[in-house]
Amino acid sequence: MDIKQLEVFLSVYKHNNFSKAAEELCISQPTVSSQIKSLEDQLGLQLFNRKNKSLGNLTDAGKILYPYSTQILSLVKEAEKSLTQYKEGYKGSLSLVTSDSFCYWILPKILESFHISYPTIEIILHTAFTPKMIDMLYHREVHFAIARSAQKEFIEEDLVSHHIGQDPIVLVASASNRLTNIPSPHLSDLADETFIVYGKESNYWAQIEQKLFSYGFHMKTGMELNDINATKKMIEINLGISFLPSISVQEEIENGKLQIIPISDNLHLYRHSHLVYHQDTVIAGGIQKFLSFVTEQKPYLI
Repeated sequence: MDIKQLEVFLSVYKHNNFSKAAEELCISQPTVSSQIKSLEDQLGLQLFNRKNKSLGNLTDAGKILYPYSTQILSLVKEAEKSLTQYKEGYKGSLSLVTSDSFCYWILPKILESFHISYPTIEIILHTAFTPKMIDMLYHREVHFAIARSAQKEFIEEDLVSHHIGQDPIVLVASASNRLTNIPSPHLSDLADETFIVYGKESNYWAQIEQKLFSYGFHMKTGMELNDINATKKMIEINLGISFLPSISVQEEIENGKLQIIPISDNLHLYRHSHLVYHQDTVIAGGIQKFLSFVTEQKPYLI
């Protein structure tokens, strides 16, 4: 049996007439007859009562085949609809990895807007530092990474990247720290302060160290943490100060638990965000929709 034979079978049953079935299917009557004969020959059974119409147009064998035919064709139509939706980007899934800071404070708004437009696309989300993100892309563990770097350009072999935004890095201290009483502190005023190192496994802290080194300043460090929320807690209780992405401390600044220290030496520290994927990624369905959404609508630009 094939799908076309079942379509002809159901149309003949529906109209109880070969000619009307041919009209509905836009084929000739001989083709309808040929399809029914071929189906009956394959099954070795007669499906229609051709001589005694008082018995109905289906034989017992035809009555058995009828519900299966309707289910099969219904599933075919459902499959075609689902595949069309997938092709157009309204179904499917995609996987994404990004940093904790981006995941906590920027990504939710992006995904909220994306979900409104494409509510049936499933997103599998991971968090990691940039080196791990790149490794996951190379091993095809995720479709996309939103990687963070010190530069506007992000270049890695076999990877495609789109710059999607930037945000500043700020020096943060407890509201009770002595630096909050200095109107415009210089780097030299930080000499006796203990720094809490955040994100040393990524290129984040290396960016900060290189910048301060270019100014001839060497930090005194006392603690290393890879969790940004834990880092903020330690700063709150005045165990040290640190440079953190400004997006990560807005709530604490508003409620007075932390304070940004405006260094008079303009350090120009920024984190750039890049949407990155492997050049061999098949761009279709939900993957295509997410790529277009982020790169064309630019929902994140600070």
